Amino acid sequence: MAQGDLVLYLVLSPEFGGTRFGPFEGLEARLGSNKDRCHITLPESLGVAKEHCKVIRQGGANMILAPSERTAAVFLWKGDARRPIQVQAPTAVKPGDSFALVTSEGPRFFIELGDLPPEMKAARAPTRRGPQNLTAGRFGRAGLDLFLARLYTLSPVAIAMRGMYFIKSGAIWQPRIIILGAIMLFGYFSTGVSACTAFKFKTDANKAVEEAETCKESLAYAGSIGNDVENFKFDELAVTITGVRSVGLAMNKDKAFIGLVKTESKKILDNPDVYSWLYEDSARPEEFAKLRERIEKSDNFDPDTKRLLPFLAATRNRVQGQWGQTLDGANKTVCARGPARLSYRQAKNLGFTNVALDAYVEGDATQISQDEVARTQLLSETAAAAGFPPLDTTVPSGVDAIRQGERTCVRADGDDDRESIAKVVSLFEDSVGRSAKFVPDIDSPFVTVSRIAKIFAADIPGTRYADASKITLDFVKQSPTVVVADTPGGPWVLERTAEVIARAIVLSCDAALKGDAKKMEATFGKLPGPVPCLVLNYRLTHE
Repeated sequence: MAQGDLVLYLVLSPEFGGTRFGPFEGLEARLGSNKDRCHITLPESLGVAKEHCKVIRQGGANMILAPSERTAAVFLWKGDARRPIQVQAPTAVKPGDSFALVTSEGPRFFIELGDLPPEMKAARAPTRRGPQNLTAGRFGRAGLDLFLARLYTLSPVAIAMRGMYFIKSGAIWQPRIIILGAIMLFGYFSTGVSACTAFKFKTDANKAVEEAETCKESLAYAGSIGNDVENFKFDELAVTITGVRSVGLAMNKDKAFIGLVKTESKKILDNPDVYSWLYEDSARPEEFAKLRERIEKSDNFDPDTKRLLPFLAATRNRVQGQWGQTLDGANKTVCARGPARLSYRQAKNLGFTNVALDAYVEGDATQISQDEVARTQLLSETAAAAGFPPLDTTVPSGVDAIRQGERTCVRADGDDDRESIAKVVSLFEDSVGRSAKFVPDIDSPFVTVSRIAKIFAADIPGTRYADASKITLDFVKQSPTVVVADTPGGPWVLERTAEVIARAIVLSCDAALKGDAKKMEATFGKLPGPVPCLVLNYRLTHE
């Protein structure tokens, strides 16, 4: 018989009488001293809480043993273990495991899965009837009778027939009918208002339940940490906060990379002002949120990449509009364009088709804005840096300010796909999606880290992922640290990759610990619980 067809039994050990409790067909079996709340009751004199613990079925042979509160002592024997462990948080168990309440010498229950008792099976078996009355005529008549009965008892039909009678007979114009009609209309109106109120109440109640579950998760997490805050592993914190398991695996396998993520996390924590734009009421966090939502809705990314990829756009000191500046793989300041702030070389090497040349200008751009030949020369330098021939003729171009009077981008006229959220997400689907080339499959511990590294590696001169014959950095089989080890610009790729992951960790925690929760969720999506975030802040500020 399949595991899903079996039911739960709890059996006392022989020294306590060997009583077999059950079957428990619900989702959980509760033990405690309160007979109204628990399936198995024990004397309160034993030190048992009103609801001490519960065993929860999760499907098949998967079960959870959960103390109802931290002070409720529960001791668990895994299989044939000689010594128990004390359980203080929900813990996975299976048939054959056993547990005791209050002390390890207390009542010990063994977890079993078994079939229903024969008498219960017999009581539930369908009653058999003879076939002698099963004729075509009887089926037809019975079906017609049921159809007519159903038709004339349907509310719309019954109401229509009564309405026709009232109109034809003139009874509708009687004063008592008019008064009754007014009362009915008022009743319907009141019912509608009550339904809307009830719907709002239900929505608020569901939200309260969700917040309570988050609170329980945080308390369970705090319980699992205990007093060992200083030794709690950074990679485990990262997984808990981001919800991205592969990040923890990648950092666990690559000790150099975990050091980089820690360093970048401390930088963000020490310089929060450069990311303050994410918490403002402006178009900048809205643009970030729209990119995140578009990525989350796509089926072409694995779940871990969906969670981290948007933080590529959470750049430092972001200004409003389509332009920004960044240090590229050659450690040169260049223009960055669009919601993801991609450089020209980066976008071309990843495979964008429509990308307009641009060039960064420091300071006042009044003179360059009046000199088309000089602008063409600057654009030629950008093309050459990306591995393309310089321009041989003057091209129509203009200037766009990053910050008025301080920094400017010279740009060639024409459309640029970097400015479209839809086109940027489509490019990412092709270059770092589930079926992308030169990155590992979704079962690899480096599934997400390598994809982010590939986006930055596209800004290394000579790395054109749009042209498979010119690929020098392939992340399929090795960690990013190994892939870029001997590559000029490799340390820059690793630092930028670590920075994106650090943003996902630290900025999500900042959002969870400050500001309006509803507003922060609109920007960041689901937020982590406060407890791991407080532990993270403690670790980063005390190391």
